[in-house]
Amino acid sequence: MRKSWSRTNRFLASRRQTRMAGSKSSRVGEKPRRSPSLPAEPTSRLAPQEESRALVDRVYAEIQEAIREGVIKSGYRLVERDIAAQLNVSRTPVREALRLLEAHGLASSVTGRGLVVTSLTPGEIAELYHAWEMIEGVAAFTAAQNATDLEIDALRQIHSLWNPDDTAQNLGRLNKRFHLAIHVATHNRFLMRCSRTIDDSVSLLGFSTYSLPRRGREVVVEHGAIVDAIAARNPAAAAAAAQAHIRRAGQLRMADGSDAIRALSAGDAHPQPSRASWR
Repeated sequence: MRKSWSRTNRFLASRRQTRMAGSKSSRVGEKPRRSPSLPAEPTSRLAPQEESRALVDRVYAEIQEAIREGVIKSGYRLVERDIAAQLNVSRTPVREALRLLEAHGLASSVTGRGLVVTSLTPGEIAELYHAWEMIEGVAAFTAAQNATDLEIDALRQIHSLWNPDDTAQNLGRLNKRFHLAIHVATHNRFLMRCSRTIDDSVSLLGFSTYSLPRRGREVVVEHGAIVDAIAARNPAAAAAAAQAHIRRAGQLRMADGSDAIRALSAGDAHPQPSRASWR
């Protein structure tokens, strides 16, 4: 900062001297000297910062995905040294990623244990589904108003990839793509932020309702209703279909997934995953 400020001061001083010299030379018939140009800031200085941020984002995404897919569970201790070794990175980006996880509610500090993956109680899970239902309803409503024809085609294409007999893991990933496409079609940056906040919390749910019998086939119909309503430019129908979809998922989790929810809340009940299971 001092160096940059000093350089700016030198530049301003040279500008003043040039103006004075120009004024004098104009009186004696001489051409004024050309003022020096401000030196350009080297763009290469930004590269290391950008690379560092990209690495932090990658570490964050890897940990979040491991939480989402149940590889690491609620109550799992997030040890900086171990994660760095697991992902083959230095401890600095891991430290920053862990700070982000805590800031986003995915990790919590526990006395005597350090930083652990956050555990949600059944009550908190119910609150999460209620908020998720509201956000998805607003997103579908807005997408029906704002989506371009290309975005609707993209949504249909994602829906066409749905295979009810696929693994719960793959269906969960495709479901995430489907809902992200809806939020992109809203053209509303603030709804996108809400979507990311909800998605962070959904990561903590661990087990997927797509592992439950017949759920994959139900979603074909539910997603189809959302797509059709958005394509028909019917905001009310799109919102109703999206809310019904999330409400059904919440009902299944709270009913058929009650044992899993209790396990999710019992942080110490889960062993630490082996390093080989991480990636």
